[in-house]
Amino acid sequence: MNMLTRAMTSMLAAALVCLALAGIGATAWSAASAAPAADRNPGHLRMALASMKCVYSDGPDAAANRANIEANLRRHMYFIDRAAAQGAEFVGFPELSINGYRFSERMTWLALDGPEVKALARKAAEKGIYISAGIAEQDADGKRWNTQFVVGPASPGRSPATPGQSPAGAVVGWHHKIWLTKEKAFVEAGTDHNVFEVKGAKMGILICADGTDQKNLQALAAAGARIIYAPHANTTGGTIAGWYKFRAAWGGPDGWVAQLKVHAALHNMAGLYNPEFHPPPGPDANSGWASGAWFIGPDGRTLAQMPPSAQKGDSKECLLIHDIPIAAP
Repeated sequence: MNMLTRAMTSMLAAALVCLALAGIGATAWSAASAAPAADRNPGHLRMALASMKCVYSDGPDAAANRANIEANLRRHMYFIDRAAAQGAEFVGFPELSINGYRFSERMTWLALDGPEVKALARKAAEKGIYISAGIAEQDADGKRWNTQFVVGPASPGRSPATPGQSPAGAVVGWHHKIWLTKEKAFVEAGTDHNVFEVKGAKMGILICADGTDQKNLQALAAAGARIIYAPHANTTGGTIAGWYKFRAAWGGPDGWVAQLKVHAALHNMAGLYNPEFHPPPGPDANSGWASGAWFIGPDGRTLAQMPPSAQKGDSKECLLIHDIPIAAP
């Protein structure tokens, strides 16, 4: 082995060491784990919508804020493992899922190149899947955003180093919320309708209130999106049924999704933990988020949905999984 080869080997070994976040064990992964796997679900994208309960990171105690971010991140890892075990190729989390949706002057701001996003990027590479989550972002220019991002694996059959391809664990897409609500005094309003590829299918993101303006859906479809992914943090009376009513314009044969002939996947933050999903210990108070998850087909038909309920006590965590056809027509 010559000196150049030894140096390259040493650099690769260093790059493949996963750094530990507090409370999250470091995991070493090999070059083989980052390599694209064979397509186990040809012609489809198996999407998992994790309607997760989140804790907040805008309190007066910076250390407590950081601890809550790490707790949210551990919850992400739990749902990713569970969804991946069921064959999920895309696992999505609600609006501001890493920070928790609550804004104040004491918000702990995160970065797209920060350790939280990198932890999910490593998980995406390890599992060979796409992961989408939300952060209160402060970018390199100091601007602040409500951001939903997607990290993903290398494309099947392509090397992670192939020019024009995203490497395993890279950010492959992002969206800055356009229609601001409670965060209005704290972040910039987005203007872009970004479209990016997930397993070869074009996807665009709308965050919560963005989906109240039909023009945002139309802009994504016009840019080529065939899947519109819409993470929410919405109360709508604190019930699943209330949230479905709030988004009723999306569904049905004459609804916005059917008019655009796209697939839609939308879900909401949960107000309560679900005992089925091994919640953290301690009492559980309802945080008011309605929960809910909904897949809509290009004809406006409901393909899969968390059961509706008008009871606030049913606004629990949910993991809804469905195969979206992505084969070329």
